[in-house]
Amino acid sequence: MSDHSPANDPERESLLRELAELREQHQRLESTISELAVPVVPLLDGVIVVPLVGTLDTRRTQQVMESLLTGIAEQQADVAIIDITGVPVVDTLVASYLGQAIRAASLLGAQVVLTGIGSRIAQTLVALDIDFTQVTTVANLRDGIETALALKGLRIVPA
Repeated sequence: MSDHSPANDPERESLLRELAELREQHQRLESTISELAVPVVPLLDGVIVVPLVGTLDTRRTQQVMESLLTGIAEQQADVAIIDITGVPVVDTLVASYLGQAIRAASLLGAQVVLTGIGSRIAQTLVALDIDFTQVTTVANLRDGIETALALKGLRIVPA
């Protein structure tokens, strides 16, 4: 018989410490991934761009709202471009969250410019009867940037 009881086993204690360290590392990685999943790019004073790529699920759409609102506040943005060119499909729940994010941004005083709406996404948004009276929609990011500049009283002048 061993003198070590299972509760005092040094190998077990070492494994438990290692497991705790791995959990902590996993949480840090998830936090980093969340931050990178929804970048907020300052374009110029008062204008931010939130480019979205890939599938939007409920969790990620909530991250979009958090990143958007945090970006508006931190950058003191009065124009926020949300580019969904890289989003293949938007379901009803995601579209609803997107509408909420746009309304929340307007409550913070930011005008939202939504770019990159494909035909399938447009059909979903129309079918849901989401109110887009407080958002400007344009075909692509380039047009979105030009619109944002115009909202700021600026324009690009060719050299």
